Amino acid sequence: MADRDGLNDAVKTVAALRGEGGCPWDRAQTHTSLRKYLLEETYETLEALDALAGGPTPERVRHFKEELGDLLLQVLLHSEIARQNGDFSIQDVAGELSDKLVRRHPHVFGGARLDSAEEVVGAWEKNKQAEKPGRESVLEGIPAALPALQRSLKVIEKVSKVGFQWPDLKGPFEKMREELGEFEAEVSKAGGASLTRTAAGALPAETRRKLEGELGDLLFTVANVAHFLQLNPEDSLRSMLARFESRFRSVEGGARAAGRKLEEMSLAEMDVLWDEAKKRERG
Repeated sequence: MADRDGLNDAVKTVAALRGEGGCPWDRAQTHTSLRKYLLEETYETLEALDALAGGPTPERVRHFKEELGDLLLQVLLHSEIARQNGDFSIQDVAGELSDKLVRRHPHVFGGARLDSAEEVVGAWEKNKQAEKPGRESVLEGIPAALPALQRSLKVIEKVSKVGFQWPDLKGPFEKMREELGEFEAEVSKAGGASLTRTAAGALPAETRRKLEGELGDLLFTVANVAHFLQLNPEDSLRSMLARFESRFRSVEGGARAAGRKLEEMSLAEMDVLWDEAKKRERG
């Protein structure tokens, strides 16, 4: 198995699935019909990568490898569809990628000298801009379909590179406090801390629009703080959700062990189980 050309085998297998006498499902797919699977496989790969970050066990490594394969399948299917349409092949995709990597790494394949990751990123952006002339905005090229927090970070990175940014963390922190104050002011106008979720759902459309706007401003400033700290807000939130789910499952387990249903427990009782889960998590 060590000498097996797995990538070439995969290309041939996908071609057979799409060819005469192949799989009816694979033959029926189009670029459009495969769109949702590309997104799903991307998120499943990210989930496997998150698990791997918790410690590279053999099972986690195997699962990550499997998910990378599923993601690669989407690239192979799209490339085979394009080949059958007479547009391009997987070899064209790989060749163009290789050429691009060489162009954008003159410090490796040319005579340029770059000594830090920051210099590499700067050179990459300059080469990228040179390859795509005619863009009227530095914000062009950011995928609109990115999750909002991830897209916020990309926007911040782009504008920061042309100087539209504070010199240090003081500015973003002050702006975050300012936006939090403005959001709290709009919440107070809408009913304040005593506002229930049901009542919030019945607020006038204009009030909800203002609240949404202020919340968006606040979240964007949080993303900017993350940028300064070289953190990814999307990764941070995903990590937090994993911790929350783990702790809440412990709360559910504690309730079952006590012969109780969560719906029958008070918030204070559930908080006790939550705190116990946090203590176990911290060891």
